[in-house]
Amino acid sequence: MQKLFSKSLSRSLDPKGRLMLPPEYRESLLAHSETGSFWLTAFYGRLVAYLPDQWAHVAEQLGSIALPSPRLAHFKTKVMGLAQELVPDAQGRVRIPQSLMREAGLKKDVMLVGMLSKFEIWDQERFDGLELEHVSAELAASGVEISL
Repeated sequence: MQKLFSKSLSRSLDPKGRLMLPPEYRESLLAHSETGSFWLTAFYGRLVAYLPDQWAHVAEQLGSIALPSPRLAHFKTKVMGLAQELVPDAQGRVRIPQSLMREAGLKKDVMLVGMLSKFEIWDQERFDGLELEHVSAELAASGVEISL
């Protein structure tokens, strides 16, 4: 697994909804796309940023579901319908579309969370409100063995 986005940090959106990407993120994006582009969509109250080839895989997988249940169809419609390709400007800023800001509840302060091969953007208050729950059984069921 590529470790492109391992740093997490707080940022503020400017009045136009632009986010300044950290230099490490910009370098990783440029290493995988001539323009530094990435795809941004919403999942479960946060935004998730994918490299172009990863997004192509996600879209292909979602598109291959032949007869989804209504719940899965709505999930697919929302995730794919909100997805946007973003390209950082010369200063390394991206303007987050209003539809994505509404979906993730983004206000001014946000938290960028490096997730190795992708990154997430959380509203700072939402991120701060996340509670660490007891998930040992779920980790074990997923085949993950880590010492907590």
